[in-house]
Amino acid sequence: MHPSKKSARQTVMACEQVESRFSAAVLVGGCSNRMGTDKAFLRVGNDLLIERQLRCLSESGAAELLISGRTEVDYSRFSARVVRDELPHAGPLAGVAAALKASSWQLVFVLAVDMPKMTPAMIAKILSRCKEAAGCVPVDGHGFQPLGAAYPVSLLPLAEHLLRIGRYSMREFVGQALSEGFIQTLQLEPVEHIYFTNINLPQEWADISD
Repeated sequence: MHPSKKSARQTVMACEQVESRFSAAVLVGGCSNRMGTDKAFLRVGNDLLIERQLRCLSESGAAELLISGRTEVDYSRFSARVVRDELPHAGPLAGVAAALKASSWQLVFVLAVDMPKMTPAMIAKILSRCKEAAGCVPVDGHGFQPLGAAYPVSLLPLAEHLLRIGRYSMREFVGQALSEGFIQTLQLEPVEHIYFTNINLPQEWADISD
């Protein structure tokens, strides 16, 4: 069954399985240079993109919502705790580390703000493959999808180590986490690839928002 066609009851049941067991963080720390404006504040209908992502995570059953954001931006209007990167300009890995460090729970689902097609049902499917000690990273034809994935807080030392030595690649982080048994992978079905579409350019946003 196509995930977007799941009944509301199926989605609720999937979310109930993980409710109160995980934190969720929206990653909004990028500079959005190619977009030319902060992607978090693009509009999706009546909502800002950051609001849309927070609602998606909330509907997935998150017990705690975090925003991993930029120091100079005020996120106080949103119903989520704000955390900041300890190492600036280090990319998404710094945001993941900040979320892992701030989490009140043993599992953190991280979602890039620029994945506007993500759904609660897809998040629930990823979370259904997790245990408190092991997360889950989706894989498609391009490889890992590390910015729509779940990580255990036990990965914080690895994230901090890679940041300290200047190795900021999310793919390296995921590869090491996988080899050490901290995560498992979920092979995405072709119809699920759309949920991981990200936007970087104004024309890409125009195509999505049309």
